Amino acid sequence: MKTPQKPLEPLGIRKLSNTEMQFMEVIWEHPDGIKSEDIYARFSQALGTKSTILHRISKKGMVTAVRNGRHHIYTSNITREEYMRAFFKEQLEREFGITTFEGLAAAFCGRTKLSPEEKERIEQLLEELKDGE
Repeated sequence: MKTPQKPLEPLGIRKLSNTEMQFMEVIWEHPDGIKSEDIYARFSQALGTKSTILHRISKKGMVTAVRNGRHHIYTSNITREEYMRAFFKEQLEREFGITTFEGLAAAFCGRTKLSPEEKERIEQLLEELKDGE
């Protein structure tokens, strides 16, 4: 029996396989939705395989599928950036035990933690970056 995949935080989404990610890339290219037949045309797998992949993506909550005649229109429920942010956060925590930006910055410096002054400078930089949006 398969072990359920750990949800990616903070969005509670499940990790995509490489093939599912390829399908999502096509869906993300069409923020207003894309017909299943247009997705099918982009990939060489058998029709049943493509349908299964889209079903899995939908079951993971990544897309909404609305029936349109014999086909569906797929619309993403999450942006690529949101998915990647959650994916990398989960990877950092699982692989390296890094749960904070401070921990990430310290790891880049070859350390496990930062001094209070370094932490304050990084927090200021993050605020400046947020204000620049």
